[in-house]
Order: sequence, then C-alpha cells, then structure tokens
Amino acid sequence: MSDRIAGIVILIFATWYGFGASRLKAGFGSGPIGPKDFPLILALILALIGIAILITGSSFKPKWPEAANWLDIGLVIASFVAYAFLIVPIGFIAATTLETGLVSQRFGAKWWQALATGFGISVALYALFVWVLGVSLPSGRIFRG
Repeated sequence: MSDRIAGIVILIFATWYGFGASRLKAGFGSGPIGPKDFPLILALILALIGIAILITGSSFKPKWPEAANWLDIGLVIASFVAYAFLIVPIGFIAATTLETGLVSQRFGAKWWQALATGFGISVALYALFVWVLGVSLPSGRIFRG
C-alpha cells in the first residue's frame, strides 16, 4: 500500500510542478528548450514515474519507523522549514550551524560535538560556495549594523 501512496504523492507533485512550470514566461533570446519547456519535460517524466508506480506496485514491504522516532522526524522537518526562513535574517553560517548541529544532535551527537560539527560544515560550505564557486550567500541582516 505504501507504494501506491508514494505513486499518488508523486503524481500530485508532478501535476503541481507542471502547472507552475506552465505559467513561466520565456524571455527574449531563450533557446529551443527554454525556461518553460525543461520543467514541463521534468514534470511529464515525474508524472510517468508516478503512474508506473501506481500501476505496477511493488512487493517491497517498507519497515516504518517506531512511534517514538516520529517526534524526531517531525522535529528535523520543522528545522528545515525554520532554516529556510532564518537563512536571510541570521545569515548562512549561523543558520547552517544551527541546522546541521540540530540534525547531528538528533543522530546522537553530544550538543558540543553537534555545534562544532555544524560550525565546521557551515564554514566549509561557505568557503566552497563563495570563494570556489563564486555564489553569493546571505551574511544576515542582523550582522549588517
């Protein structure tokens, strides 16, 4: 039954994604596959995958997490939503430190190990994106004075 639910969820997401892609407007000078066509192709492929899962099903029986773990799963999902809202106000390094620290702590690290790991990962990612790839990341509104 889980595979059927997954197929329905994938099909709903593909429909939503395809609708959003159909509303994009192609700019001047876009190539044969522009900003509208490529997402529509992805939505079609995703819809076909969802339909295939619905039709064929699977003999695979997933092992769902214990009831005690659902709180941890919900907390990590909520933390990703909070991360998306906090990255601009407090900046990439602070938000990523908190997020990776929380996830590390949920996987069993001590709080100081989780914080150190989070800080190390966030600084390494910041260096990679800003200095190597040239991607601008938010420094945080609270640090601008």
